Parts: sequence; C-alpha cells; structure tokens
Amino acid sequence: MRTSNAVIGFSGLLMIVALSSTGCATKKFVQEQVNPVQQRVEAVDKKQSEALASLDSKEQKDISRVEERAVTADSKASDAARAAAQADSKAAAAAEAARSANTLAQADQTKIGDLTVEFQNMDNLKLSATESVLFGLGKATLSDDAQAKLDQIVQQTGSLSRYVLEVEGFADKTGSKEFNLVLSARRADAVMRYLVDKKVPLRRIHMLGLGVDQAAEGESTPATRKEARRVVVKVWVGPEVK
Repeated sequence: MRTSNAVIGFSGLLMIVALSSTGCATKKFVQEQVNPVQQRVEAVDKKQSEALASLDSKEQKDISRVEERAVTADSKASDAARAAAQADSKAAAAAEAARSANTLAQADQTKIGDLTVEFQNMDNLKLSATESVLFGLGKATLSDDAQAKLDQIVQQTGSLSRYVLEVEGFADKTGSKEFNLVLSARRADAVMRYLVDKKVPLRRIHMLGLGVDQAAEGESTPATRKEARRVVVKVWVGPEVK
C-alpha cells in the first residue's frame, strides 16, 4: 500500500515538472500542486504506520494472553499432579491402616478364643493340694515355718498356666466374733501378700477371712485352738493347653 501511494505521488510530481519545463506553470504553481500531494502521501503513511502499530500491539496482547493461559494451564496441571500424589499417599495410608486393623482383629479373635477356652476350663479345675499355715495367738504375721510352706506352693505353681489359689483365713474362739473376723482376714491378707511378693499373679488368688474356724466350735483345748489359728491354701489346677 505504501509503495503504490509513493508511485502515484511521484507520477504527479513528474507531470508537474513536465508542465513547468514547457513553461505552462510557474514555480509557485508547481509548489502549490506538490504540497497537497505530499501531505496526502504523509497522511496515508501515518495511517498505515498507526494501523501496523495497532496490529503489532494487538498481536503482542494476544501472545501475552496465550502465554498467560499456558502458564495457568501448567500451574493447574502441577496442582492436579500434586493432588493426585496426595490422593495416592492417602490411599496407601488407608490401605496400611486397613491391613493393621485386620491384623489386630485377627489377634483379638485369637485372644477371645483363648479366653473362651480358659473360662470353659475354669469349671474343670481340680483340687491339687491343700496346705495350712499356723499363726500365733492374736497375731497375723508369718512364721518361718509358714513361709517355707508357702514357698513350696509357689514352686508347685511356677510351671502351671491354669491354676487358682483359695486363701481362707480362720481364728479360734478367743475374743469376740467381730474381732476374730477381722483377725482371720488379716491372716489371709498376710498370706496373699507373701505369695504376690513371690511373683504369684494377684488374679490367681482368691482371699477371704472366715472368722472362727467351724471345726473349733466343739471341744476347746489348747491343741484345737492352735489348729484353728490358721490359713488354708487350696491349689486348684485346670487342664493345660496342648
């Protein structure tokens, strides 16, 4: 477009020069004819330049928008990738938690089964041994002889997995009924504490103070009263798990 306008303008100038050379126009006339043409040419060039500049600006803006969209798309793709990685991680953690829960559930089922068997076997306990330890008049402390007998019980039950110890405390008729009841409980408690100190599980021991020994209600002699001041330990044993 710019080239064609320039050609037209140049052609006009040639015509004016030709007229001038033939003497048909003065120099002023030529100038008056040339100036408008030159102005039109410059106006056309200006509009063309502005149009080109506007086009370049629009192309730059379009390119910037395209680049911005590309960057946004890359950012969204990166966010999606991170979200997918997090989802995979959470899924893996959930799967591991499920496996752990399943393992614990199986272990619990095994324990429940073992407890069920143990409870069933508790009804099958059999009396394995009975031992009596004696106490002094009005006392609840263990003598050396009493400790030796309890040590034998500890040794006997050390290799057992299913057993129960019944600890029953007694007193003679000396003193009031209430006093003897408390004294018998103190004697049973002394035996229980000694056994626990020897690593016998507390859950294996059932203790009770029964007061005056019913066997001593008959003839009261020094011998029967001495025999009444005692704690009886019964060893009940259940079948072992094979």
